[in-house]
Amino acid sequence: MTQSRPSWSALSVPVTFVLANALTYALLLAAAHLLAKTAYGALSSLLGLLLISTIPMLALQTVAARRAATLAGSAGLVRGTAVVGGAVALVLAAASPALAAFLHLSGVTGVLLVAASVPGGAVLGTAMGIAQGRRQFGRLAALIALATGGRSAAGLVGLVLGRSTDSTLLGIAVGLSAAALAVAVVRPGGRADYGASLRDRTRTGVLTETAGAAAAHGTFLLLTSLDVLLARHVLPAGEAGVYAVGSVVTRAAVWLPQSIVALMFASLAEQHRHHRTARQASAVVLAIGGALVLGTGALGPLVVTVVGGAKYHRLDHAMWLFALLGALLAVLQLSVLAGLAQRTARRSLLLWATVAIDVSVVLAAGDDLTPVRLAGTLAAVAAGAAAVGLWLTVRAPASPVHPAVAAGHAAGT
Repeated sequence: MTQSRPSWSALSVPVTFVLANALTYALLLAAAHLLAKTAYGALSSLLGLLLISTIPMLALQTVAARRAATLAGSAGLVRGTAVVGGAVALVLAAASPALAAFLHLSGVTGVLLVAASVPGGAVLGTAMGIAQGRRQFGRLAALIALATGGRSAAGLVGLVLGRSTDSTLLGIAVGLSAAALAVAVVRPGGRADYGASLRDRTRTGVLTETAGAAAAHGTFLLLTSLDVLLARHVLPAGEAGVYAVGSVVTRAAVWLPQSIVALMFASLAEQHRHHRTARQASAVVLAIGGALVLGTGALGPLVVTVVGGAKYHRLDHAMWLFALLGALLAVLQLSVLAGLAQRTARRSLLLWATVAIDVSVVLAAGDDLTPVRLAGTLAAVAAGAAAVGLWLTVRAPASPVHPAVAAGHAAGT
């Protein structure tokens, strides 16, 4: 009886993850139905920027989890969280004019609202990492619900009340800040403990560790957000909105296998189980991706109706391409995670190569692209990268090259 309790609490994590991300997709679906094409295209690109801005949260979660799991202590985490969250928010705010121009936005408000959400996300990332490292899976599930679900629920409220891009992002920023405040209030030690931690300038290596973890997390998040950003840059505003509807299916195909792979990560990290588990995980990811591609191919009109509505039926027979792109990116994600489990960070180079090729090919094509052609172009690039990634995953594991980052990811996955 006592041994079943950890299993149930561990099971709550992937269940909560799936439910919380379902709420995220509900926000995208509601926006597709409630906003005009141009407004939805702008929101989709800003949500892509928001996803990229969660890199500090993921990096802090990795560092906190590693330190909690290895009993290295929490010294420096509070100050590191404040520094990272504040610095990233300031950088985004300073870059808001350039980002707004690149995304063809009418103003900087949306980018500033994304920046305002960063500090709250940083606090939640650290809290989740500590719970994860201490194997407090029930608390981790609650924090996932609070961070991901609360953010999307607040965004839905903003969308319904304001029916605009800015109101949606304002809801997200308020939701994240409120969730972070709730976590901070219940933290043992109170305000005096926070004050002492913030004033402590002892070098603990938290910022250095966070920078290393952010590099690995950021590469994949950049790759998975790149398509909507490129669509916004090379397509007219209305066409970018059409692509954004298809990208909802891409996101689902990328993240659907994530919780299953996360459950296998511990076995991937064990030398004697790695090879067998890597093949099993590859089979699972390929099966899920194949099912999604076949399903969207057979039920294209229904998928378009659910995702975007009647005004997007030109995508009826092309939705499978968006699912294929996501499925191929999921294979790449598995390859990188399997490498990190064996303490090698070299597979991140494959992601950078894919990013570079995507940008080069899309910018070279320019005016000749349509939403469907853009999806097909990106899927062709991803297919080559996924083939390489799959080979790296199922072959004999490589020798370790980056123990510190890999250990952090093992704790933070």
